[in-house]
Amino acid sequence: MKQATIIIFPGWGMEKAAFHPIIKPLSTICNVLCTDWRGVKELSDFRERAIQLLTSTQGTVYLMGWSLGSLVTLELASLYPNKIEGLILIGGTSRFTNDMHNTFGWEQRIVERMKKQLQRNKEKTLTSFYNAMFTKSEKEEEFHHQFIEVVQRDYQGDSTYSLLTGLDYLLQKDVRMQLNQIQTPCLLIHGRDDQICLPESSSFIAERIGGKAQLCILEKAGHIPFFTKPQHCTQLIEKFLEKELIYD
Repeated sequence: MKQATIIIFPGWGMEKAAFHPIIKPLSTICNVLCTDWRGVKELSDFRERAIQLLTSTQGTVYLMGWSLGSLVTLELASLYPNKIEGLILIGGTSRFTNDMHNTFGWEQRIVERMKKQLQRNKEKTLTSFYNAMFTKSEKEEEFHHQFIEVVQRDYQGDSTYSLLTGLDYLLQKDVRMQLNQIQTPCLLIHGRDDQICLPESSSFIAERIGGKAQLCILEKAGHIPFFTKPQHCTQLIEKFLEKELIYD
C-alpha cells in the first residue's frame, strides 16, 4: 500500500492520548498526525490550526475527525477537495445544536449551562462530560476508568477560556450547507448508543454526501468507539484506506 498520512482532529477537551488504541495499529500502515485545540482563543483558530497542518503535510492525506473535530474536517473537505483523499468521521456531526431543521442535536441552553458550569468548576464539568461518552455496558467493562487513567496520566489539560471557546464553536458552527459539495470518499463510524452526538447526525451527513459515504453503526457503543472497540474501528479504517489507495 502506498504510504499515506492521517491527520486526526479530536473532540472538545480531548487530546491525542485518547486515540492511542488505534494510533499504534494504524501507524504500521500510514503516518498518523494529531493536532489539539489547547490554547484556542478565537473560533477561527480551529480552522486555521487545521489548515496549517493540512497544507504543510505532503503526499496522500486523509482527515479523521471526532465529534467537534468532524466539523473541522467537513469544513476542510469543502475548502481543499483536491488535497484530501478521504474523510473518516467518528461520532460526527455537521451541526451540534438543535434548530428547526436539526432535531437531533443538543439544546443550546444545555451548552450555555455547561459553559457556566465550566467557569464554576472545570474539573467537575470535564469529568461529567467524560462520563457521558460511555454507555452503561462500557462502564461495566471498566472503559470509563481506563479513560480517566489516560486523562490523568497523559493529558496536558487546557485553560477554561480555551474550553469555553470550544463550546462556542459547537454552538455556532454549521457545515450542513457544504455537505452536498463534498465529493471526497467518507467513512462514518458511529456508536449506536452515542448520547453526545446521536447516530442520526452521521446518517444525515451520509445522506447529504451521497454515494461516496459509507456509514457504519457500531452496536453497544457510545461516543468513543475507537477506545472501547479499537480493533473493530481499526479494521474499518484499514479497509477504507486500502479501498481508496489501491487505485493510486
